[in-house]
Amino acid sequence: MRSAIRKSFVPTVVLAGVTLALLPGSAQADGNPATQAARVAKYQAYLATKVAKGDEQAKETADGFAALSAAEKKRFLDLIEDRALIKQLLDSGESAAPGVTRRTLAAGDVVQEREAAGDEDLASPNSTSALRASGYRDMWASYSVTDKFLGVKVARVTVRTNYQVKGKDTRKVYPGSAAHYLYVPGCDFDNSPVKEWISSPPADNAQSETTWKADCWGSSWTMRERVWGDYRGFVGGYLKEE
Repeated sequence: MRSAIRKSFVPTVVLAGVTLALLPGSAQADGNPATQAARVAKYQAYLATKVAKGDEQAKETADGFAALSAAEKKRFLDLIEDRALIKQLLDSGESAAPGVTRRTLAAGDVVQEREAAGDEDLASPNSTSALRASGYRDMWASYSVTDKFLGVKVARVTVRTNYQVKGKDTRKVYPGSAAHYLYVPGCDFDNSPVKEWISSPPADNAQSETTWKADCWGSSWTMRERVWGDYRGFVGGYLKEE
């Protein structure tokens, strides 16, 4: 996945297809304990503002970061500011089968997970026993990409499609959904409304797609994430440059 960052004089990095700006006041090369303490405090304060707004994932990330040792905290911040490392996370991601695939970088300190899943949606309000008895089933499929640094979740994007099948035929696509989190200061992140459609036979897949857009310290990018499924559940998904 080539970097989609437009021309800018501001250094940026990308996680799971998410553009991240270098933390303000970065002191990656500064070994002064007071400077490092201030750097850690700034990041913790940033997470605390999100926790105060009820962001449960931010609390998990904050707790994970707080549990790291002082040396690990420095390593964590160094990693998310290491552009040479982050370039290695820029490969296009695509899955063709359910499950989680992982790759590790930075001597195992960085893990990228691509998670593909899908099944029958028994919780759907349309999924009545009478409907299922007539051969109709409500289904779902999702595709997600998550980045973890020293075991702490930093970024995730996901898209989900919801649909109805009868036998092996996809009969209807319900509204899909998209969600994300990103815990690096200086980034404004959003996505387009999710689009849904049924592909032409013989594939006959329910598809949902969104375009992610980010502005981080003067730089911007767009990226498309798509997932598709059929009577088997998940069929495929990807995240790639727009």
